[in-house]
Amino acid sequence: MSQDAAAIATAVLPWQQAALQELQRLERAARLPQTMVLQAARGTGLEYFAQALTGWLLCQQRTDTPCGQCSGCRQWRAGNHPDALRILPEGAAQEITVDQVRAVTELLSLSRHHQGYRVVQLYPAERLNRNAANALLKTLEEPGEGTVFLLLSEQPRNLLPTIRSRAQVITVPRPSEAQAREWLMTQGISDADSRLAIYPGQPLRALEDEDREIATEFEAELQQLEAAPSELTNVARRIASTRDDATRFLEWLATHAWSDAASHLEAGPSVGTTCAVETYQLTLQARGALRANTPPQLAVEALLVSWLALRAQSRKRPNGDMHGGSR
Repeated sequence: MSQDAAAIATAVLPWQQAALQELQRLERAARLPQTMVLQAARGTGLEYFAQALTGWLLCQQRTDTPCGQCSGCRQWRAGNHPDALRILPEGAAQEITVDQVRAVTELLSLSRHHQGYRVVQLYPAERLNRNAANALLKTLEEPGEGTVFLLLSEQPRNLLPTIRSRAQVITVPRPSEAQAREWLMTQGISDADSRLAIYPGQPLRALEDEDREIATEFEAELQQLEAAPSELTNVARRIASTRDDATRFLEWLATHAWSDAASHLEAGPSVGTTCAVETYQLTLQARGALRANTPPQLAVEALLVSWLALRAQSRKRPNGDMHGGSR
C-alpha cells in the first residue's frame, strides 16, 4: 500500500465511507453487532475498512473520525494498543489454530486496559481450522461486554456455517469504475485504466504491481547503502531527486516499518519490534521536515544517517534482529 501506515490506521477508502458511517450510526444507537463477518472482494480494501473501523472504536472520543490525540489513538497508531488483538494464520499449514483461539479467550477474561471497546480481528477468517472454529463458537455467542470480533474474509463461502450463523455479515462495498480510477490516480498511477483492465474493480491489486516495483528499487538502494555507507549522498540524491520522490520513499519506508513492527509484535516484543518502531518514527520526523520546506535530499539524508546508526545499534543488541526497514 502506498499510503503511510498512520493513515492506513484510521483512513477509510472513498467507496467504503457510507458503510463505515452506517456502523457508526449503529454504535451510537447501542446496536453495533459484537461479532461481524466483514466480507469483500480481493483487491477492494477489506483491511483498510477493518483498520478504519477498529481505529474508530478504539478512539476515546469517537466523533466522525478518530481524534488522533487520545491515548487510544496514539497507542493504535503506534501498533501497541493493549485492547486491539489481531490473529493471523501460522505454521506450515497457514491456519488459525486452536491454541491461538484459546490464548485469545484467556486474554478476554482479563479486564480491558481502557474504557471503551476491545477489538479482535481474525484475518483471513476462513483459515480457522475446525478445532479452532469450534473453540471459538462459545466466545462468539457471548463475547463479553465491550468486545467486538471482526472476522475478515475474501472467501466467505469457505467459512464454516457455524461461524457465519453467529455473526452479522457485513459486505464491504467495492468501488465503481470511476472511484477505482480516481483513487489510483491519487496514488500516483498514471496508467490507471490499463491496470484496471487487468484487475477490474480491484484498485488495490492494480496498485500492488506498482508497489512491487517501488519496493524492489528502494530495497536495492538501502542494501547498497548498508554495504557502502560512503554512498549516502548519492543514494539520497537518487531517492529524493524531487519532493514527490522523497514523499514516495518515506511513505514506502513507513508502511514497511509498520508492517515489520506488526509482524514482530505477533511473536512478542523484541529487538526487531523496537527497530521497526524507531524506523517508523524516523520517517515521521522526515515527513515533518519536508512539510517545513526542508530540501528533499537533505530530509532524506538526515533520515538515512539515523537509519544507519539504528541498524548498527541493532546488531549490537542481544538477539539483534536485522529487520525494521529493509529485509
